[in-house]
Amino acid sequence: MEHQAPRAFNREMYHGKPENVFYGTDDGHQDGSFGEFKTFEDHYHSVSAERRDDIHMISVVGGLYGLNLIPLWRPKHLTIFDINPMAVTYFQVVRRVFTASRDAAQFLDRLGAGDYPVEDDEEAFVQENICLKQRGELPRARGSTKRSYEESWKIALEHFDLTRQLLTDLPLEIRTEPMESESFSNWIRNQNNIWIYCSNITEFHYFDLEIADPSNVVLAQIIFPGNEQILDLAPLSGGPVKASFEIPLSAKRLET
Repeated sequence: MEHQAPRAFNREMYHGKPENVFYGTDDGHQDGSFGEFKTFEDHYHSVSAERRDDIHMISVVGGLYGLNLIPLWRPKHLTIFDINPMAVTYFQVVRRVFTASRDAAQFLDRLGAGDYPVEDDEEAFVQENICLKQRGELPRARGSTKRSYEESWKIALEHFDLTRQLLTDLPLEIRTEPMESESFSNWIRNQNNIWIYCSNITEFHYFDLEIADPSNVVLAQIIFPGNEQILDLAPLSGGPVKASFEIPLSAKRLET
């Protein structure tokens, strides 16, 4: 019998719908304590320095919880993806304001005031929604909001200078596609040194990805309401591996 993700019936809700962008994350512990973050910290510090020194971070946009992993993982390359083009636009706006602000306070002030230029109608839509969120007036018809930005991006804001530097300097790739797509699967198969944050994607869809030789591949997810998981594929290295994106994450060596 084929297993389905718990909310598979609802997985199309993010496909190209501008109103389904999360202006603030709800990943992790619901009290905003970031209690789940210790799992990520402990794992990062447990691996060798050689692995930490060559990380290609891949993160879904979602509510941009992944911003908090940037100053922890300190990647050398960054790929951001989402199935929803408006979510990608949201990331691009946030990144631009983050990298152009002198500190966390100015960053949040500029977001709330809409004090930055936009390049097209999509960015103007995002800008207006951010302003509405910061005033507590964002209607559900325009987007979703739960936590404040101070709570959503606590780690990134506490390490503002480092996060800003990395967002400014890192080679950045943007992909507007789902993880289960053929294009994403083909792109990722022969890569290594990839640390992937997939938020709660597996609540909505189960799928597999193959990695040719995952000597430095890490998968991380947080399933609402705060059930976090790190799966390190390095012990399976030496040949191709199939990673199953389910709840929980799992992986196995493939016969060659």
